[in-house]
Amino acid sequence: MKLRTILSLASLSVFTLAPSQAALVGYYTLDGNFLDSSGNNNHGTLIGGAAYDGSVPGAIGAGQSVSFDGAAGTYGNIQNAAQTGGLAITTAPSFTVAMWVNSAITGTDDRIFSEGSSSNNNPLFNIGNTNNNNAPNAGSVDVYIRAANGTAFGHAYSAGTAFDGTWRHVLFAGGTDGLLDLYIDGVFDGTFDYSAIPSFTPDTTTIGGILRATDCCNFNGLIDDVSLWDQDLSQSD
Repeated sequence: MKLRTILSLASLSVFTLAPSQAALVGYYTLDGNFLDSSGNNNHGTLIGGAAYDGSVPGAIGAGQSVSFDGAAGTYGNIQNAAQTGGLAITTAPSFTVAMWVNSAITGTDDRIFSEGSSSNNNPLFNIGNTNNNNAPNAGSVDVYIRAANGTAFGHAYSAGTAFDGTWRHVLFAGGTDGLLDLYIDGVFDGTFDYSAIPSFTPDTTTIGGILRATDCCNFNGLIDDVSLWDQDLSQSD
């Protein structure tokens, strides 16, 4: 398994993020395919105008990433091992999602990760760039969570920048306590309290867009090295 290095641009410190096999749900190097390298067979499929791109610098592991064109119909669809739907990772008692992103496009509500419903447009758990250019920082991470009854949290924004045309590492960890911790380039950014939002069980899991009855909010940029755990990783992890 290829391990990647997180470079903290703020502190200029380097540490290695080594996925724990016991807790790893899915691991996608995106080096020419969307196979799950965790051994759990939660494989993905690229849909539409997405292509494998060989532009990952050696400092973060080299190899390929996925280049998303931002057009409708373009996203990465992650299925469970039975190929009956998404992972519903955000319903786990605790979970972590991490990936590298590179995009200078802001204010367009592009999603880098989403879980939703194929039969109801309301339930959403998604992370992306800002939904408008009036956010405190146009390059902020945008958190948006909405239940089946329409009760929503967000759009809520990070203090730090993740979308500025350079490679950035984004990691968020949460669980049934309704508290989502966000890290950018390995540095803790803040905690988002969505505990007031009623729980729901999604049946779609995507990167680079939202998939409901149809897709939307398609990402324009590069995504690499996606990993998902069934535990809330600490900063030292």
